Amino acid sequence: KYEINDNTKLLTLSSFLTFPNGQTRQVVMQGERTNNGEGAMTLNPVENGPIIMKLSEIAPDTILINEVEKESGKIIMTSSITVVQTNRGTELVGTSHEVGDNGGKDAIEGHQLWRMMDRSAQQNVVLSREFE
Repeated sequence: KYEINDNTKLLTLSSFLTFPNGQTRQVVMQGERTNNGEGAMTLNPVENGPIIMKLSEIAPDTILINEVEKESGKIIMTSSITVVQTNRGTELVGTSHEVGDNGGKDAIEGHQLWRMMDRSAQQNVVLSREFE
């Protein structure tokens, strides 16, 4: 979820993850748009946390995010989120690459791909197949 306050130019980005054991972790980051919206902006955790985000926009529909360890300055994940229009409505499509400690050819240790839809939008079945 994201919120942009037009008066203060404050961006709030929140996400949550539910683990297989049912526990949920929520992260809320905030940052202020500066320089007339040009260049990267830094999002800091609302509650104390070890990660900051550097966010850049590729108008009109994509943002790039680097998750950075505050203490070391090391990028630990790089991601892109793009707004796409589908027959189900507006969706966010994300790709993330986890950066490991092993520099060189094995620097990327994992990938994440995901899609998010507006929960309030009516959800219709767009593909249904029966197999014999």
